[in-house]
Amino acid sequence: MHVLALILSVAINSPNATIPFTYFDNRMMIECTIDGKGPFDMIVDTGDPAVTITPETASRIAANVHDAGVTTGAGNHAVKSGGTMLQTLSISALTFTNVSAEVIDLSQIRTKFHFPRLDGIIGYPILKQFDTFVNVDAGTLSFMRVVPAVPSNATTTSFEGVLPVIHANINGVPTVVIVDTGDRSSLTLFGPFARQHAFYGRYPSKKNIITGYGLGGPIYADVFTLPSLDVLGTHLTRIITRASRQTGGGFASSEQGGSVGTGVLKRFNIIYDYPGHAIIAWPSKYFTKPDAFVQPG
Repeated sequence: MHVLALILSVAINSPNATIPFTYFDNRMMIECTIDGKGPFDMIVDTGDPAVTITPETASRIAANVHDAGVTTGAGNHAVKSGGTMLQTLSISALTFTNVSAEVIDLSQIRTKFHFPRLDGIIGYPILKQFDTFVNVDAGTLSFMRVVPAVPSNATTTSFEGVLPVIHANINGVPTVVIVDTGDRSSLTLFGPFARQHAFYGRYPSKKNIITGYGLGGPIYADVFTLPSLDVLGTHLTRIITRASRQTGGGFASSEQGGSVGTGVLKRFNIIYDYPGHAIIAWPSKYFTKPDAFVQPG
């Protein structure tokens, strides 16, 4: 949802690197250092085309921030955006140099979800260079140059675009969805798709409630249990789904049917093969765990 930021040059100190991650509010969190300072707590977000830091992080590293206008996200409203250049961004044994980053206030997300710390977001400019292996069973995130060996029950799904867009079948309706580790929910239906295929009111629902907070404010949606979802080569049932009621932002205008969030994605160990434009997935320890919705607040 942001303007794409670019990494101008990269220094790779190791061909592979592995770092532990933790789930907080269904978002993957890792630690990194920026310009020799830190650690900073960052969300790993396949749904973000940029690297983002907060104004507080920018102040801590004494970054020179310029006005970059406004940007939009999942909320209804545009928000102020700045820009800066990070001299170094280090994740485990990897160090990236001259990293262009957006500077955006994430304090509403941090406070509404009670994050102990939220210093920024790691998105596409870092992820695109690797086979990024989310090992849910081990609680580790690995950045690799070669796809590792995978189990025989792994499935491979091709994707397109900066944000991984894949084919899915939402209760009998074929569409494409964004694979979004920054989405705390299991499945989000974007407004145009939900209206076109009459998902509002089709199932018993909690109607027009706050289901999250994104850039630009709260995210309103109807929440219900979807009978079936076919995604990542797997048939899933009884998926807690939100059908967006947003009037602005990305959820109100997207061409995709929706986004698959961490509520579904954590059921799989996943390799995001960005160079090969493929997602390789196999069941994790959470595969059979019943789906649930936790309203923020």
